[in-house]
Amino acid sequence: ERFRSALLALEGPRDFVCVGGDLNVAVADEDFHNPSEPRTAKQAGTTPEERDSMRAMLAPPLALQDAFRIVHPDARGQFTYWSQRARSRPPNRGLRIDYFLLSPQFLRGAIVDCQHLQQLRGSDHCPVVLTLDLDSAFTEAF
Repeated sequence: ERFRSALLALEGPRDFVCVGGDLNVAVADEDFHNPSEPRTAKQAGTTPEERDSMRAMLAPPLALQDAFRIVHPDARGQFTYWSQRARSRPPNRGLRIDYFLLSPQFLRGAIVDCQHLQQLRGSDHCPVVLTLDLDSAFTEAF
């Protein structure tokens, strides 16, 4: 709640807000490999409370936009985290918990692409790359 409040204090009609990183929550069913299993409602990152908190960031008044879903609205199996302990990466049993969330001002042609670099190894997370055309965003905003 404090994070949402801080973001609201920043965001004015001409402010561009970008929140990026490991937010530790799979907000939609397509963001994790096993949404129908009853135990997921009790697992970290997929509890109803966590998912509702994230949805509040995506709803007004903040209305932040998920850059990956803007570019890839129907993507499935696009995860950014896999348990190393359970060896979940080879069978792609993961969660999408790393995001770039953007204020609506960025949607004016600024999002060029957003990709998960799943082929890169070395961590239990993969990099998420966001490409923006800031000239386009700022030209249209000002």
